[in-house]
Amino acid sequence: MPALPTNRSRTLRVLLLGCFLSLGFISGAGQSPPPLHVARMEPPNWWIGLPDPMLLLTGENLAGARVSTPTRGVRVLRTRDGLNAHYLFVWLAIAPDASPGTIRLDVSASRIHQKVLLPLSERNPAGTTGNPGFNGFSPDDVIYLIMPDRFDDGDASNNFSSSGSYDRNAPRAYHGGDLRGIQSRLPYLKDLGVTTIWITPIYQNDDRTGRDYHGYGAIDLYAVEKHLGTLEDYRALVKAAHEQGMKVLLDIVPNHVGPTHPWVEDPPTDRWFHGTRDQHLAALSPFELETDPHAEFQQWRDVVEGWFANILPDMATDDSVTSQYLRQNALWWTETGALDGFRLDTFPYVDRKFWHDFHAAVHEIYPRLRTVGEVFNPDPTVTSYFVGGKTTAGIDTGLDTVFDFPLASAIRNVLLRGSSAKELEQVLRQDWMFPHPENLVTFIGNHDTPRFMGDGGATAQKLRLAFSLLLTMRGIPQIYYGDEIGMPGGGDPDNRRDFPGGFPGDQRDAFTSPGQTPDEHEIFAHVHALLRLRQEHPALRAGKLSLVFSDDQTYAFLRQSSGGTDRTKTGPEERLLMVMNNSAAPRTIELDIRDTPIAGAHAVSTLMGTGEAELMAGHQVRVLVPARCLNIYRVD
Repeated sequence: MPALPTNRSRTLRVLLLGCFLSLGFISGAGQSPPPLHVARMEPPNWWIGLPDPMLLLTGENLAGARVSTPTRGVRVLRTRDGLNAHYLFVWLAIAPDASPGTIRLDVSASRIHQKVLLPLSERNPAGTTGNPGFNGFSPDDVIYLIMPDRFDDGDASNNFSSSGSYDRNAPRAYHGGDLRGIQSRLPYLKDLGVTTIWITPIYQNDDRTGRDYHGYGAIDLYAVEKHLGTLEDYRALVKAAHEQGMKVLLDIVPNHVGPTHPWVEDPPTDRWFHGTRDQHLAALSPFELETDPHAEFQQWRDVVEGWFANILPDMATDDSVTSQYLRQNALWWTETGALDGFRLDTFPYVDRKFWHDFHAAVHEIYPRLRTVGEVFNPDPTVTSYFVGGKTTAGIDTGLDTVFDFPLASAIRNVLLRGSSAKELEQVLRQDWMFPHPENLVTFIGNHDTPRFMGDGGATAQKLRLAFSLLLTMRGIPQIYYGDEIGMPGGGDPDNRRDFPGGFPGDQRDAFTSPGQTPDEHEIFAHVHALLRLRQEHPALRAGKLSLVFSDDQTYAFLRQSSGGTDRTKTGPEERLLMVMNNSAAPRTIELDIRDTPIAGAHAVSTLMGTGEAELMAGHQVRVLVPARCLNIYRVD
């Protein structure tokens, strides 16, 4: 990676010039440049009714500066010097009856004065009657994961093709996808049956590295990556999604920033990071140690204080000032875009108290907003340790849910690696460890795993079966972009290929049926049909899951609900029976239902699949299921 300039003042001025020009700074005409100089303010704006903000001023000769304000309804509570006179923290109190407009801050030191303007607005009206936003997500939803740079190029002007950072032939360079591209494909997603989109981080990254297209190496937590668009593009995307009846989740990363962030060479405080570039722990220990009551903190300290991959600077989330900065940043992105939720990256690598405080702040302001944490582990005893709604190690993290890595691992083991179908039962047997297992976010692949079709032994037939399980089992399903057409891809970055048809010059458009290959279309049609079925049948979204039968090749389960059009309405009872055959040949399966919730059934009919079900003597169901298929039956 390129080295930062050694002159820190010059670095800040170059990187932050745009912010300086937009903040509305005022100084006396005809004066020579003063020693005191504010070049940047974070957050760049705020809202009446949100928690009182802590401002971080960045510039030159700020040590000992005094701050006052003549703005009615606003008080300066206190200030604190940062390091090297380059930073100043300012805590404000904003009265509930303050007027929207601009807060004027007078910053002075050594008879030098500078006026800094902070825009102050009324709260975002989203979430009010007839104005969707801040809505969270639930088992009624289907989440679609998008890596913006690899999905659709909706604005060629932000490709910066001559900059050296854009090259569609280089797997780690920018390829041109952006926020406008996602917005243009909302009709495709809605037609597919998606209700919620999750977009990976859109922070400004360091374009000089040539490999930060993914967004996880932020150099500015208050700016949109210029290759992806603008802040207005972000607002427009969320607004357009809401108008389509869809929701938006944003991926955020409180754990770390990029290795070339200006803070790395010039941190705002001596506790901003855990360690320095030259002296720090590397996050090498398995985070499972956090869940061991017999393991001492020193044995896993590097997990929460070490630099991820020994490269990414670890934010000191256990410091009160750093913690407040990061909480405010999350509130800023939420209020700016009327977000519905967050995906929280590298969740176990951040201390639990931070997460408790983070969720307390977010949920107080946005009670319907929901969060899902990345706990990358196939063991439910580990993933359940981090979920909120229960006190573990003396702290409730407040986390709404986690990704169901255990179920994702089991599905691949069963379908691709020859494991017994009983492994699915064994994972679900441990649902008691989660306060709300129905809210687990289930998936078969994401941007950090090889694609299903890139895994050993995968076939289109097995992928269709994987989707059948994903979209009929308990939880909130998440689909990785392109998996609905069976895109191939191995490990990172091969699993992040461009969606065919989303980019100028593509030979075909797989967003349309004519542009899909026969195999792609068959997979797409299967997913489309399953999502339609899921939308039409409350039992597939909110129904209780009950085991009916399992052996090495078979898994049969029931989804039973009280019916209705959503989770808040009641209606006739609905019972759907799913029977999976994972063998390479068709199987006739006889299910003894006497000790199951469908004992006494008087009729069984096929809802999806081939072949009729036969009810025998009122206590046995006989079904013929094709090879590597899952049939769905209605039970009356």
